[in-house]
Amino acid sequence: MAAMLPGTRAVDPPEQGDPDEPKKLSEMIEKSVGWYDVLPAADAATPLTAKPVMRWRNVVRGQVGEAMMVVWAHNGRPIAVASIYPWEKWLHHEFDSLSRDTKLIARDKDRVIWSPATAGVEFKAVPAAPAPAKTPAERLRQMKAIAERFKATMTGWRGDDADREELRLLPRPLFRYELAGMTQPDAKLQDGALFAYALGTDPEVVLALEAIGEADKAEWQYAFVRSTSGGLEVKLGNEIVWTAGKHPASRVPTLPHFTIRREIEK
Repeated sequence: MAAMLPGTRAVDPPEQGDPDEPKKLSEMIEKSVGWYDVLPAADAATPLTAKPVMRWRNVVRGQVGEAMMVVWAHNGRPIAVASIYPWEKWLHHEFDSLSRDTKLIARDKDRVIWSPATAGVEFKAVPAAPAPAKTPAERLRQMKAIAERFKATMTGWRGDDADREELRLLPRPLFRYELAGMTQPDAKLQDGALFAYALGTDPEVVLALEAIGEADKAEWQYAFVRSTSGGLEVKLGNEIVWTAGKHPASRVPTLPHFTIRREIEK
């Protein structure tokens, strides 16, 4: 979730005498899942189905109403994720590309609002990882074990890292790739899942793990995407393997990380 310096509020508190405000806000967030159409390519005939994968409330930042994380998958593989959350008087959709290419777009009715000019993720082989197992259950155990090897830290928003905070791996995957029965599957994609590292229950960074390659030569690969405007750092052992800077540009529709907002209805 994009957020400001610790100690400030993410949203204005409900007015006194309006106990239904959090409920109204949560209903608006639920409805907003369908505001924007995400497509795998500009010439795609049908928008992808948005799948809510997580709900949370960050009380430390004064959040009113539940925030939500949504995933869009194409041929079973997630290609975009968004955090939907209130901040001050605005409802934000914070998009991040998980696409390996540059075809992904999002529309507001007939208007293109997001079209990343670069791939959203750069996958790398997981060092010292076992070969992907033969069964889905065994591969899930492998993915959980790999995710536990990474240690994620929010380096915060301050220049001196004084607001640095360790993140925790959520115990369950956000999303397990849905490859069975796909009409156009990637022959080299054997399995995959998304995991989140969170502050409380608020996901700040997402890990994508994929088993890639021909069945007898497949390997585990990983990539990260941010879900916050704060700085991030991920280590594997003592080595920093991924970072994200503080206060990224978030209103540029050609970047893989993009936020659009609408005023919260009263």
